[in-house]
Amino acid sequence: MKEIPADKILVYGLAVLITVAVAPFMSRFKRTRGRSIVAHVVFVVSAILMLVFIPEWVQDEIFSPGGVLLIGSALPIYESIVAACSIGASDDIAWLQFWLASGSFSFATEFMDEITAYLPEAGEHWYEFEFFLVAWFMLPFTDGSSLIYDLVTEPHITPIAKTLKAKMEGWVQVLLTMVNTAYLWMMWFVFLRLPEQQRRFVTVALGTAYPMAATMVAVATTKNDVASVQEQNFWLTYWASYTVLFVAMDYLENFVGHIPGFYSLCCVA
Repeated sequence: MKEIPADKILVYGLAVLITVAVAPFMSRFKRTRGRSIVAHVVFVVSAILMLVFIPEWVQDEIFSPGGVLLIGSALPIYESIVAACSIGASDDIAWLQFWLASGSFSFATEFMDEITAYLPEAGEHWYEFEFFLVAWFMLPFTDGSSLIYDLVTEPHITPIAKTLKAKMEGWVQVLLTMVNTAYLWMMWFVFLRLPEQQRRFVTVALGTAYPMAATMVAVATTKNDVASVQEQNFWLTYWASYTVLFVAMDYLENFVGHIPGFYSLCCVA
C-alpha cells in the first residue's frame, strides 16, 4: 500500500483542526448573497497574500486535488448536517445552493485531473484557482454560490431542471418496470468492460446528475410546508453523505480503483 508522506498528514490534519475550530463561528456571520463588493475585494487581496507568503511546500499540499477536496467537503458537510437538524429553512437553502455550485463545477471539470497529469504546464495554477473558487462559493462574506444561483441558476437553469427532473423520474419508473434481473446483469457486465476512467465518470454522473436537478427544484420551491422542508433536508443529507462517499472513493481508487468491482460497489452505495 502507498505510504502517505508525513508533511501531507501534517498539513491536512492542521486543516481539519482549523475547520473544527472555525465551524461554530461561521454560522454567526450573515450571508451576503454575494452583494458585498468590499468582501470580494478583501477575498482577492487575501488570496494574493496567501500565494505570496505561504511556503511553497505548504502550497503544494493545499493547492492540490486533496486540498481542494478538503476545503470543499469538511466544513460544508458539517454545516449541512447542522442545517438539516435546525428548524429554520434559510440555512438549508444556503447550503443547497453551495452544493449546486460546487457539484456542478466539480462535475464539469472532472477531466482536469487527467489534463494536469499529462500536461502539467496546462494546469500549473489550476488547483490554486479551484481552491479559491470553492472558498468563494462557501464563505458567508463572499457567498458566491448564492450570487451564482440568483444570476444564473434560478433564471436560466432551474426551469430546464424542473423538466429534466420530471423526465428522469419517468425514465426511472420505466426502467424499474421493464428491466428484470437478467437485464441488470447485462448492464453490469457492460459497465465492467468500460475503462477505469469511464467507470469513474459513470459513477460520478450517477451520483450528481439527477440529484442536482432535484436540488434545484427543492431550492426553487417557495412553499414552507412540511413536505418542502423535508425535501430540502433530504437533499442536504444526501449531499453530505455523497461527499463522504466521494472522498472515500477518491482516496481508495489510488489503491484499488483498478479492481473491476470497486466502482460497482460505489454505484450501489
